[in-house]
Amino acid sequence: MPEMPEVPGLKVKNLAIGGAVLVAIWALVISSESKIAMGVTAALTVALAVAAIWVWRFIVKQQALMKIAQKGTSGPEGREAALKELAAAGDKDVMNVVLRAQLEAQTDPDQALATLEKIDMKKVPALALDQVRGLKAQLFLLNGRLEDASQICRDIQPSKAQEVSARGMLAATVAETWARTGRAKEAREMLSTISPDDAAYAQSRVPLLFARVFANFAETKLGLVKKDLTAIARENVNLLGRFLDPRFKTAPELARLAQEIVMSDPEMQKMARKMGSPGGGGSGGRPGTSIRPTRR
Repeated sequence: MPEMPEVPGLKVKNLAIGGAVLVAIWALVISSESKIAMGVTAALTVALAVAAIWVWRFIVKQQALMKIAQKGTSGPEGREAALKELAAAGDKDVMNVVLRAQLEAQTDPDQALATLEKIDMKKVPALALDQVRGLKAQLFLLNGRLEDASQICRDIQPSKAQEVSARGMLAATVAETWARTGRAKEAREMLSTISPDDAAYAQSRVPLLFARVFANFAETKLGLVKKDLTAIARENVNLLGRFLDPRFKTAPELARLAQEIVMSDPEMQKMARKMGSPGGGGSGGRPGTSIRPTRR
C-alpha cells in the first residue's frame, strides 16, 4: 500500500537559531542608527513572522489530519469513519484529499488514484509537494501507467526529504520508475546511495527491494533478481502477488521468476496440493495462481 506523505514539523533548534540570528541583525541595525536599514529589517521581520504563522497553521492542520489517519488505520470500521469525516470536510483542503486517497488505496487503488487526480498540484504546499508526487507515482506504477509515473518522478528529489522514511520511499518510487522505463543505470545509481540493505532505511526496505528487483532485471542480473525476490517473500510471500497482477504489466520472465519463488514457499505448496486434490475446492488449474496480488 502506498505510504502516507510525512507531516512536516518545526524543529525547536532551528527556530532558536533563526530567532538568535534575527536578534543579532536587529542589534547591528539599531547600533548603526540607519533609518533605511531599520525599515528594511522591519519589513523582513514582518515577512518572516507572516511566513512562520502560515507554516505553524499548516503543521497544526496536518497534525489534525494525522489523528484522522490513525483512526483510519485502526481497522475497517475506523477507516470508514475516517473517510466519512474527510468527505464531510470537502475537497478544498489539498491534504484532506491526499489522506482520503491514502485510505482508499488500502482497498481500492483505482478509486484512490481517481481521488488524487482531482488535485491541482500547483495548490499543494511546497512542504508536502514531493510526498504527494510520490504517492501519485506509486499509484500509477501499481496500475501499469509507467509514462505517467515517469512524468511525475522527473520533479521528485528524494535527497531533499528531511525524514529518512520519506527519503527511502521517494527513492524507491523514483528508482522503480526509472528501472521500468529504460533508465536502469539511473535507478542503480540512486539505489547505491539509498539501499534496502541500509538499516537507516528499514521502514522502506520492501519498496526499495521492489525497485532493486526491477533495476537488476533491466540489466539481466537474474541471480540478484532471485535473491531480492526471495528476500521479499521472507517479509511476506503475498507481496510477490504484485508481479502476478496483469494490470501491473510485469515482464513475462520476471513474473515467471516471482511465480517460482512463490511456489517454493511451503505454505503455497500446501495450498496448491489442496487445490489440486479431488474435492479440494480447486479447479486443478495452474498452481499458485490463487495468490492474491498485494499492493504496497
